[in-house]
Amino acid sequence: MKTKFILFALIGILAVSCKKESSNSGVSTQPEISINNPEFKEIKKDNYSITVHKDWYVEHGQNETSLSIYLDTEDDFSENINVIITDLPSSSTTLKDIETSAKKEFLLIKGSVISSEKIITPNKEYQRMVVIAPNYGENLKYLIHYIIKNSKLYILTFTAHEKDFEQYEKIAEQVMQSFRV
Repeated sequence: MKTKFILFALIGILAVSCKKESSNSGVSTQPEISINNPEFKEIKKDNYSITVHKDWYVEHGQNETSLSIYLDTEDDFSENINVIITDLPSSSTTLKDIETSAKKEFLLIKGSVISSEKIITPNKEYQRMVVIAPNYGENLKYLIHYIIKNSKLYILTFTAHEKDFEQYEKIAEQVMQSFRV
């Protein structure tokens, strides 16, 4: 059941990502990044909020995707951040369970988990994974945050071409860290 659940979430991540090494596991404690300047705006939904850069386009809810945020670039691919919210398969599901299932699913699609660590901040804890996976003949790189809260799994993904990932990683991390349930 958990594998099917994670597979569904993974397929959702890969599907919404298509618009226009080794594994390291551990726990990290870090301060949250503050985004308090006019370059950013807060988006509030019923059960969460997220702060986005003013130059990124926001698209609300399609199927299991609650929110999509796109950067308009010159090429045929738009780097993007997606928020997917789904019910947990069981009330006893942990971040470790999610990590284990996600790693298995990425291996099935010939992806590589570059890093995976549990992050603890003053306001939340989440599993942070960086993954490279093939998608329509190209390698995409994903930064994924898995958050469990109130029997829901919140999956935040940043997707970019592998070659462009570092260019946008810092701002994507800032936006994803601004997420509040």
